[in-house]
Amino acid sequence: MKITVVGLWNSFPKNNEATSGYLLEKDGFSVLIDAGSGIAAHVQDYISIHDIHHIILTHYNHDHAADLEAFMLSRKLAGRFKHRNQRLNLYGPESGEPVRLMKRAKYSKFHSIKKNSTVEIGPFKFGFHRNVHPVETYAVRIVDDSGSTLVYTSDSSYNAGLVRFAFGADLLLTDCSFYEGFDARSEGHMNAGEAGLLAAKSDAGMTILTNLPHRGALEALLDSAKQHGKEDIQLAEAGMVINI
Repeated sequence: MKITVVGLWNSFPKNNEATSGYLLEKDGFSVLIDAGSGIAAHVQDYISIHDIHHIILTHYNHDHAADLEAFMLSRKLAGRFKHRNQRLNLYGPESGEPVRLMKRAKYSKFHSIKKNSTVEIGPFKFGFHRNVHPVETYAVRIVDDSGSTLVYTSDSSYNAGLVRFAFGADLLLTDCSFYEGFDARSEGHMNAGEAGLLAAKSDAGMTILTNLPHRGALEALLDSAKQHGKEDIQLAEAGMVINI
C-alpha cells in the first residue's frame, strides 16, 4: 500500500500546510484517514477530491476533522451536477456533534466505528482501538491483501493496550505532540520518549513521528525517540510517501 502524508501538524496548520490527514492507495482504491484543517485543499495535490469515496475520522477534534464539511459539500455538488453518483462514505465514532450532520447528508453515508469493529474497503481491512484521550478517539490498524500492516495511533497517551494493538506493524504513524519531559498524558497525547517507547515495545518496522508541535527544534524529538532502541524513526513531512 502507498501512504501519503498530506498533513501532520498538531492543533493548527503551519503556513501552507495542514493538520492531520493521510491518504492510502492501492489497486485503484483510495481512503483518507482524518480530515484536519487544510486537508481538503492539500489532498488535491495528490488526488482529485471527487475520487475520494471513503474517509475515516479517528475523532472530531478540529485538527483531525475540521475539513469534514468541505468534503461533504464537494460530494453534494458533484452529485447535484452528476459529476459523481457514488456516495461519500464517512466512518467515525458515534459520539460527537458532527455525527448529526453526517447522518443528515444526502450525498454521504455515515458508518459508526467502535472498539473491535472492522471495516473492509477494497484491499484494505481496518481495525480500531479505543484510545486514552479526552474525547472518543480510535487508533487504526490497516492490513492490506498482501499482509502489509500500517498502524496510526491518532491522539492517545501511551498505554499497554496501544502497544498490543500496534505490535508487529510494518509502519507506525505515532502521535508525538510534546518533547520529552512534558506531561503529555494529562493532555491525552504522547511525548517523544513515549512515542519511541511505543515503537520499541511494539517492534514496529518503521516509525514516523507525526501530530508534531510547532515550537522547538523538531530534531530533538527524533533524538529522544531513538533512545529506546529503534533507529528506523523519521519525522513526518508534508508530501512524504511511504510504500509498504
